[in-house]
Amino acid sequence: MPETLALLGGLPAVDSSLKVRWPIVTEGDKRALARVLDEGPLWALSTDEGLFAPEMTALEHEFADFVGVRHCLACNGGTAAIHMALAAAGVEPGDEVITSAFSFLATPAAVLHQGAIPIFADIDPRTFNIDPDDMERRITPRTKALLPVHIHGVPADMDRIAAVARRHGLSIIEDACQAPGARYRGKRTGTLGAAAAFSLNGTKNFPAGEGGLFVTDDDTFHARANMMRMVGETLPASDPSMSFQHLVAWNYRTQELTCAFARSQLRRLDEYNAQARANGEALSRRLAGIEGIEAPYVPADCDPIFHKYRLRLHPEDLDLPLRDAAFRDLVQRAFLAEGVDAVLWLQEPLPSHPIFQRREGFGGGYPWTIAHAGYRYDADEYAVTRQLLDNSLVICSELHPIYCQPARLIEQYADAIVKVVSTRGALLEAAATMVG
Repeated sequence: MPETLALLGGLPAVDSSLKVRWPIVTEGDKRALARVLDEGPLWALSTDEGLFAPEMTALEHEFADFVGVRHCLACNGGTAAIHMALAAAGVEPGDEVITSAFSFLATPAAVLHQGAIPIFADIDPRTFNIDPDDMERRITPRTKALLPVHIHGVPADMDRIAAVARRHGLSIIEDACQAPGARYRGKRTGTLGAAAAFSLNGTKNFPAGEGGLFVTDDDTFHARANMMRMVGETLPASDPSMSFQHLVAWNYRTQELTCAFARSQLRRLDEYNAQARANGEALSRRLAGIEGIEAPYVPADCDPIFHKYRLRLHPEDLDLPLRDAAFRDLVQRAFLAEGVDAVLWLQEPLPSHPIFQRREGFGGGYPWTIAHAGYRYDADEYAVTRQLLDNSLVICSELHPIYCQPARLIEQYADAIVKVVSTRGALLEAAATMVG
């Protein structure tokens, strides 16, 4: 006889005491912070010889080596890093930048910060990354750059995206904020475009509270991005093309404490990524062939880091009357009752956000008023993204992410997931309690 769902009074399948809270702070992390407090400075100090910021400078060198690029600039957030990359690529007010309809709001917000217009493309239904065909379909004479997102730590289809960029003479900026250490065809993310942005937000595999990292192999991109970061203090005399319309006194500098903590965390990033892969692969093996659910797809040429493990739901396989968000919400309640952390992480495609529906921008409709006054965002154009959001859940949470959980907990999560979806009658009974 099947076990009673916890939602209906049964015992939870998960021992929640096994959950490991993120981020993990070691004695080495604490010593790194103490070093800055004892020796200083706390910020990037301008001198006649240049910047004096030993922790920031060391982090930039160490992360550049980790990624495999020549240049890295530490800044105060992943959003800032994307903005710096767009400015470095010469994106100007009124230009169009094509990005994914499935990402965090920071991705298109950085486009707006540069006075440019975000144009959204739908996603591939298997990888959840931007669909290169839909991306190309949306290119116009105003398009200046492509901004793919390596969503959930799975690299986008960069060969096809690069081919699109070559055909149309466009720059590629990688939003790699969820993918530090992931690989595409053996190359790390951050080396697959003209420039890339990473995040040090506390929820990421590489956490430092807040912060960002810009990387590039291009000397000119590096100089332009540094000018953005430093409020124009480092305007390169050799590059007059960087006009002041790109610079509205942006201050994207970071702090020495953040950089010291990040340097200490960077030493364990490969370890966390390996644990995330092991946990994700273990879940996928256990859930393979279970009706009603589908583990995330990983292309054979990608090494993911499972920043998020998104489980696809298929209520039609269970012959249940509930569909889409109604079924998703029922399953989420059942998972949570069993002790499984299960979260939504976005409920609508990005074009549905009020920023894009109201298009008020900085007041008076800027930047759309430059050349796009009649442009409207139709969220119904992004059917694949909407279908995904209505029929999926992220397993593990930001406080207890997959990259630090013990194998025993992951095994219990798998037991609980199978328990929930394998009993149609119990789900129908649980659905009735929701209605009631």
